[in-house]
Order: sequence, then structure tokens, then C-alpha cells
Amino acid sequence: MNKSIFRHKLYRNFAALAVFCIAVSSCNEYKEDGTETRTVSHRLSLNMPLNIKDATLTEGTAVLTNIRTREQYNIESFTPSDKGFIADISLPEGNYNIAVKGTISYQLNKQSIEAKVKANHENVAIGEVEQKTTTDIALNVYSAQEGFVISEIFFTGTTTPDGFMYTDDQYIKIGNNSDTTMYADGIAFIESFFTSDDKHDYQPNIMDEAMTIVAIYVVPGTGRDVPVQPGEELLIALTAIDHRPINPNSFDLSRADFEIYDKCSHPEGDQDNPKVPNLVNWYANFEGTFVMHTRGVKSYALARPMVDMKTYMTKFRYKFGYIFRQGDFVVPMDEREYFMPNSWIIDAVNLAVPTVHEWNLVSPTLDKGFTYCGHVDFDETRYNKSVIRKKEGRKWIDTNNSTEDFLPNAVPSCLRKP
Repeated sequence: MNKSIFRHKLYRNFAALAVFCIAVSSCNEYKEDGTETRTVSHRLSLNMPLNIKDATLTEGTAVLTNIRTREQYNIESFTPSDKGFIADISLPEGNYNIAVKGTISYQLNKQSIEAKVKANHENVAIGEVEQKTTTDIALNVYSAQEGFVISEIFFTGTTTPDGFMYTDDQYIKIGNNSDTTMYADGIAFIESFFTSDDKHDYQPNIMDEAMTIVAIYVVPGTGRDVPVQPGEELLIALTAIDHRPINPNSFDLSRADFEIYDKCSHPEGDQDNPKVPNLVNWYANFEGTFVMHTRGVKSYALARPMVDMKTYMTKFRYKFGYIFRQGDFVVPMDEREYFMPNSWIIDAVNLAVPTVHEWNLVSPTLDKGFTYCGHVDFDETRYNKSVIRKKEGRKWIDTNNSTEDFLPNAVPSCLRKP
């Protein structure tokens, strides 16, 4: 046979085979059994976070990624529903990973609150075989700094060689619990107004929506000025000095990352280390020096206010009342304090004395337990001790339950010998 004719026939055979393979492959894009992939209609139902009602959703997007093909299908328009928002989409049946993000706006104490929301669902089966045409997704609020946690609170203070209480060396540590560099700019450290040993039926009760606070100190910066590496911590000192010359039982805080400094009219005043940057006090008309309660009956939290300082000081204060009872002494109390929306809170820690604990001071969605130093009220053994968040491997444990997440009566990290 002529070689050129042979090559020509061989080429035609290979070409026909290639066309056949492409045809078979196109019919088998999703399924290995050769059946044709169907396009189905599916609905996403976005449910609002707990205790947030009548919210509006803006900038809402959902990305459905087909696990087998990696093809992505986007939803950028949602319609209000009884539970939240819904959207319908047509796409090939299969298993999908679903990622949702957006911004919600809602009313709290007559103020408009904005919060970021997100949710992720993995390996969701979408198709006619499953007889399921709707996927319900519960949205969660989040902050760009949600990887930060309170890793330690040293509130008891130390004791002097003569046995006197010394509280100037109190400190807080904030840890980056994520896998990436985080920026602490704009994070607020806040303290509760109420105490865990004295429960009140205050009205209006907004605990499910917000935390009533009596102190707020904010990390300065424009957005990327305070980087924190994964697993690293920021040390915030109440007084950033070397305390050992004053109290040999104390430690050196002169190299703290930040200091809580308050300008006040008190003759003794507050001590400022000019080499350590100060947190910004957002509490309007504050006259005093901040000290953490040494018995450990307050709650503390990290938050990311979504408004500027001026707006917060003027619009985020509210009036409430309660009945103060001390034996036969009963007095109606009227208060006006600041509140921090729960949707802005990144992490919260309840402190309490176990034998006199009456209530937790934040919503159980933020912290459903508490931690402590000492075991009884006014316990003299509580000094020189701290509460430290536990670790599992290189990560801090964070289950929103301080009873499980923290080591009580711990040796303060600043007292540990290298």
C-alpha cells in the first residue's frame, strides 16, 4: 500500500476516535455512570442571627462551588422573607460548598446598627434525587478582627512583702488566634457595668442584644498600624512601668504594647509611660483612674465599634432602671450608661466568685460560663493569680464557655520565670 494513503487513513481513524471521545466526555461531564446531568432549581434561605429582628441585607452575595467541577455560581440579589432573605438559582445538580457574606442593618435602642454577616456550608447535595429544594443557612455576625481573643486577664494584683494589696500591675493580653497576620487597630477593650455577685432585674433588659458597659478603651491606628502575628499577643498594662522597685513581688511592664492611662484631677493621678502608646478612652466625661475589680466580678470583652468615637459617645448611651436591695434597704435606681451591640463583640469573658455567683453579665451566645481566681468571696489566696485561656496545640481554645476555655487560679504569665 502507498505509504501516503496509509498515513491518510490512519489520520482519519485517529480524528474520528478523538471526536468520539470528546462526545462521550461531554455527555459525562458530571457523572461517571454516563447519565445526563440535569439542571435544577434551588432556593437559599438566609436566617438572621439570633436576637436580630427586622434587619435589612445589603451587599449580600452567595457563591456556590461545585465540588467536582469547581464551577462557581453566584447569587447577588435576595428577597425579604419571614425568616430573613431568600434567593432562587438554577444550576447543575451535584454537591456544593456554599459561602455567604453581606452586611445587615437593624435597630437597637433607637439606633441603626450595621454588622457584617457570613456563613459557610460544605458538601450540600443539590438535585432532584434528594427531594430537597431549599437550603437553610443561619447567618452569623463577624468582624474583620474576629481572630482575636482575650488570652489572659490579671485582675487580682500582687501583694507586697508586707502583705498589702498592689493593683498597679494589672494587665490584659489579647492573642491572635488565626492563621494570618491580624491588625488590632480599632479594637475596644470594654468592662461591664453590672457585677456577677449582685443580680438586678433592670429594665429595659437588652442583654440579648447588647452589653452594658462602664469602660471602653480603643487601640489607636488607621487600619494597619498594629499588626499581630499568628499566635502572638498584645500586652496591655494599666501602668506600663517596672513595678519591682515599688513591689519586689511584682514584675516589669515597661515594655508593654499599650497602656491604659487616664487624665484625672485626683492629686495622685495616673502614671504615664511616654514610651508606651496609650489606648484611647472613649468614655465621655470620665474622671478617674481605671482599675479592674480585684475580686473578679466583672465581665470583659473585645469589640469592634462600627462607628467613630464622636458618634459612639453621643448615640450609644441609654437609660435604664432597677431596684437596689441591700437587706431592708430598697432604693430605685436610674442609670444612664453606654451599650455595645453584641454583633460588634469579638470575644467576651465572664468573671465571678464561685460561691457568690448570681448571674452572667453577657448573652450566653458570647459566653455561657465564667472563670475565677479564689474560691470564696474576699478570698485572700486570690492575689498573685490570673485567668489564662487554655491552648490545644498552637491554638487557644475558644468555645464561648469560659468555664471550659480558661484555667482559673493560674500563675500569671508575667510572673513566670523564663
